[in-house]
Amino acid sequence: MRFTGRFIYQNFSRNAVRIQSHHTHFMRNLPQLEVLANLLADFDKGSTVRLASIGCSTGAELYSALYLLRRARPDLTILARGADISSGVVEVARRGLYRPDASAGEAGLYLAGRAEVSTQDIDELRGILELMPDGTMRVHDWLRENVCWLTADATDHSLLDVVGKQDIVIANNFIGPMEDTMAEACLGNVMRLVKPGGLLVVEGIDTDLKTRILKASNFRPVLLWQEEIWTADASKRGWPWVRWSHEPFHRNEPTWQYRYTVIFRRGHC
Repeated sequence: MRFTGRFIYQNFSRNAVRIQSHHTHFMRNLPQLEVLANLLADFDKGSTVRLASIGCSTGAELYSALYLLRRARPDLTILARGADISSGVVEVARRGLYRPDASAGEAGLYLAGRAEVSTQDIDELRGILELMPDGTMRVHDWLRENVCWLTADATDHSLLDVVGKQDIVIANNFIGPMEDTMAEACLGNVMRLVKPGGLLVVEGIDTDLKTRILKASNFRPVLLWQEEIWTADASKRGWPWVRWSHEPFHRNEPTWQYRYTVIFRRGHC
């Protein structure tokens, strides 16, 4: 069944129409963020951590990460950067203002996707968002501090000059719709942003391409909660019929440590 599913995916689903979108929402993959918070133990007390979200869309993912990370280590100074090719969604992220059940991605270049906040999630997100008199939700000021928002193209080789070296780089859910040549170049750009010893988070990318490139690099998989992270995002279900879906986690796969990992650490050499 696994062989058949992979045949279907590689020969049909993988080559289906590639659609880019600004789809994002708060707390999309909680296990992923909790592992990042645990890995902050590597930083000395009172130190500065540089964090970048590439393909940040309307900002929900970066604000979610900052919420978990700053709560886990309030002694650290976290300097954050969010970058996206669409200036429209970058401005939405900068404002940090969202309306329940309505996507803020309408201001962007691509399909808007689902709403960042649904009515049923309001109470659970009050640590990140405050309810305003007009019914909108606004990101709390302490999460908006030390955040710089940039319009940048992740496929441009000058990305490093624009964003700079980072301790943590999140690059989720925008490389997958690219053609392989562009996706490989983009992943290379993103990898160059990570300092030695730093962390790369990359999800929503073709699994074969990711495995091939990262296995040949000095990035090593972080296996904490690996399966929980791989299966947490409900939008990744539907394999093998859905292009952006995750295939079932399987430790008998020879490259499983790379194939099903989302968080990687760069070596020091």
